[in-house]
Amino acid sequence: MARNKIRVAHSKFQVPTAVQGFLLLCLAVLLALSSFSFIDGEPSKNWLGLFGHITSWGFQYLFGLTSLLIPVYIGWYGTMLLLNKPILHPRWKMAWFCLALFSLSVLFSMVAQAKPMLASYFGRWVYSEFYPKGAIFAPEGLRHYLGGVPVHHLYFDTNQFSLYRIFGGVGTFLIFFCTFVVSGVLLTNVRLSPLMKKMKESIKKLQEHKPRLERLKAAISRPKIIERPFAGIELEPPPPMVANPDPIPQEKRETTAPVSKSAPTGKLSHYTLPPSSLLTHVKQIDPSTLKNDLRRQAEVLEETFASFGIEAKVGEIHCGPTITSFEVHPAVGVKVQKIKALENDIALNMQAKSIRIIAPIPGKAAVGIEVPNFHPQEVGFRELLENYKRAGKKCHIPLLLGKVVNGDDVWTDLTKMPHLIIAGATGSGKSVCINTIVMSILMNNSPDEIKLVIVDPKKVELTGYSRLPHMLAPVITEPGEACAGLGWLVKEMEKRYEIFRILGTRNIHGFNARKINKELEESFEYEIPKKMPYIVVIIDELADLMMVSSSDIETPIARIAQMARAVGIHLILATQRPSREVITGLIKANFPTRIAFKVANRVNSQIIIDENGAESLLGNGDMLFMPPGSSNLVRTQGAFIRDEDINNVIDFICDQAPTDYLIPSFNALLRQDNSSPDGEGNDPLYREAKALVFETGNASTTFLQRKLKIGYARAASLMDELEAMGIIGPGEGAKPRKIFYPSQSKDDR
Repeated sequence: MARNKIRVAHSKFQVPTAVQGFLLLCLAVLLALSSFSFIDGEPSKNWLGLFGHITSWGFQYLFGLTSLLIPVYIGWYGTMLLLNKPILHPRWKMAWFCLALFSLSVLFSMVAQAKPMLASYFGRWVYSEFYPKGAIFAPEGLRHYLGGVPVHHLYFDTNQFSLYRIFGGVGTFLIFFCTFVVSGVLLTNVRLSPLMKKMKESIKKLQEHKPRLERLKAAISRPKIIERPFAGIELEPPPPMVANPDPIPQEKRETTAPVSKSAPTGKLSHYTLPPSSLLTHVKQIDPSTLKNDLRRQAEVLEETFASFGIEAKVGEIHCGPTITSFEVHPAVGVKVQKIKALENDIALNMQAKSIRIIAPIPGKAAVGIEVPNFHPQEVGFRELLENYKRAGKKCHIPLLLGKVVNGDDVWTDLTKMPHLIIAGATGSGKSVCINTIVMSILMNNSPDEIKLVIVDPKKVELTGYSRLPHMLAPVITEPGEACAGLGWLVKEMEKRYEIFRILGTRNIHGFNARKINKELEESFEYEIPKKMPYIVVIIDELADLMMVSSSDIETPIARIAQMARAVGIHLILATQRPSREVITGLIKANFPTRIAFKVANRVNSQIIIDENGAESLLGNGDMLFMPPGSSNLVRTQGAFIRDEDINNVIDFICDQAPTDYLIPSFNALLRQDNSSPDGEGNDPLYREAKALVFETGNASTTFLQRKLKIGYARAASLMDELEAMGIIGPGEGAKPRKIFYPSQSKDDR
């Protein structure tokens, strides 16, 4: 009996098989709940709380998406034990399952490396990490470990002994695909011979029904089924009288119309556009140097919010050429203005010269924080040009501006703007932007397509373009000549509208695309040109012109901005002093598209873009672009082009075509028009000025300025005309001028 008692005391306690199965089944359910509710970085949303989040994070870190099979296997094993069904070779089953799990992890890692966009769909459920991809750290720039971190490093990141380096991409796929299939067959005890037999029977039945399927295909009218839903849909109706014909050869572009002095001459039949090889590439920065910087900045940003009691998490990171945009997702209950109030504190902690906070980002439940890069990257004009031509999008007047925060190119069509204001302090990149705009036109348009009128009061920035065949006249450097040039543009606009009225066309596109009827057009009083070129007017420093004569400048600019879009005349104004005296309300209302570089203060920023932000820019090409048809600002890094590249392009163009000014001098043209033989001045206000002098008996420059609401230069010109016509006498110092009334003058004036 003693021996029996000793044996009973030392016998092992065994858990019943059904209880083991039930416990394994409960464990599988818990793992499944924690895995399916796992969201990386959000433990509060896990169904099993912090414990479930940590457990799921560990499985995702080690196995990726394949970790979802672990609770399935445990649940199957527990069900077999609970039902008391025998499991043959359980240890071998475990080995086959581990081998299938590893093979599938390798295949998922290959998908994550080859197709990052596809892997991003599972980004919220797997462990993710930022990694360098060019200079863009957009959502597709995240590395999503679909197969787990260790397997991914084994496949790709191990320098000497990675699977990719040893077997290659195709070899690795074939090896582990076959391994997965074999281990799956051994795990499930599936017999291949019955499976192959069923596949053969299915193929045989399909071949038997093939003639019937062919008859069904013939009976079905597929085009009607496909086209019927789209029969009445038109996304954007084409404007009337506008067409986009095939390009007309250059040799046919000639004119017989002296009415429009800017009509194409047709002398450039063999003109070729400058190649991009004339431009140089900019130096690229190794993207691997940005990885650690981005991680550290994201950590500092989250720590900064935590130190001020704000719960927020950094989401997507977009790394641009010069700035990085962090999308911050605040917790529920955090006010956006509370984050915006920390602008200076965030800049201090991130050691940034200045930052910009977008609260909130339009269309997203996030706050954007733009921080300067430690290693800024230049944006080359050659890269923009090649990308634009590769895209195959044809703009009438393309403007290649730069790159946005996520690295996308920014180009637009001036005809859709239709006018542009550029403002920025000295050294902010305004002059480089103007050169980039001019080069965008030269690299994509021939002299027969576009004519340029450039006003450069500084006399050094843009005078190098004077010898181009694209120039309608030499570069204007004097304010008086600028007034005359704007006056000529107003007359040219009116002439073009008169031609459009005669032909019944509505805009320059319809005019150039019309079918020419020689008999009809020759019967009109005006001689009609075959084609009309666009005219782009670039004024480098508007403030200097407005200081000399604001009224004489503001009025023609407003008229051109309001009416000249349809006739193909477009304005680009630039100033380094965006005050209300320069960018008046009348000018601003007709320029919806604007570019703001770094300005001195918030007042200037509000004048140019109607909100703050331009005062926080970095300079050196960093700008805020308000595109046409939108009020949302786009942070853009302007393209850079060297003076040597500009000179190379100018030399290439001038070697093909000599300078041929349609107007040698606006001043000479004005003097020629003023000496009209009809006894009346050319100025439209001449008759009104003469009537005022006769009615009031007062003849002075300031009097005409006040009554006619014009500038000093125009009033002085009217006084000279009145004196030349014999209406008033010459000046006699402080004495008033003599007025010769009609009864006193030699002839009735």
